[in-house]
Amino acid sequence: MRLNQLKHMYEIFPKILYVVDRTTSLSWKLDDHMSFYNLMLIYDGKAEFTCNNTTIQASNGYLLFYRPGDIRKAHTFSESSMKCFGIDFLYTCPIYQDNQWQFVDSTLPFSFFQKIDDQFLFSRLLDLFSRLNRFFLSNKAINRVNERSVFSEILILLLQYKDGNQYNYSNLKRVDKIINYMAENYMENITLQQLADYSQISPSYLGNIFNKVIGASTIEYLINIRITKAKSLLKDGLTISETSKLVGFNDIFYFSKSFKKREGISPSQYIELINS
Repeated sequence: MRLNQLKHMYEIFPKILYVVDRTTSLSWKLDDHMSFYNLMLIYDGKAEFTCNNTTIQASNGYLLFYRPGDIRKAHTFSESSMKCFGIDFLYTCPIYQDNQWQFVDSTLPFSFFQKIDDQFLFSRLLDLFSRLNRFFLSNKAINRVNERSVFSEILILLLQYKDGNQYNYSNLKRVDKIINYMAENYMENITLQQLADYSQISPSYLGNIFNKVIGASTIEYLINIRITKAKSLLKDGLTISETSKLVGFNDIFYFSKSFKKREGISPSQYIELINS
């Protein structure tokens, strides 16, 4: 997918028509002419689905997509029911360009079916579909905004997965685990080897996937965590020396250098700024 097409996808404004967490009967079936878009994520059992002239058997991990105008048919089997999430929706794509609002024709590039093989992504999608279903069932007006937010995240994850699988979601899970570890232990003397041992992969592989996912090295990210915490401590009235030790810097001069590199001012200048 071209970059500008993906960029426009971020501007999609959806209208959620219907969301369901469905457990089918053994005699469940569909036979309709689509007037809206539909996404269906199967998480248990199996069923047969037809889109126009294409028929497949879909089971756990399958994502199905129908467009307006499609002929949709489906049925379960006598020996097996099916569990799935379903979303009916419409969308438009407004962008502000050349000092005016324009509506871009952005076609969702999904095929009729695909198997989500990445278990981390599948787990994340299940969570998002479930949240969307809860929001849809609520009568609170604010949840219409929440619906759009969750649905947009679903679309972006699927677009990124389709776009050459540019993110490896198993690696993303590893990186999340490392970030949580650093956030909880930033005051300790953390090394790349220690992080690699914690995640049970080699230091070079960890460094590579971390940089690909985050766009920074582990030490750069750790320093950012420490400086963010340091700013909070300095606001609370702690001295530069006390703050430096509490956030994991053994060398106050290295702390000051790192602080200025990230914030553009020294710790002492920061204190003057917040006290002025």
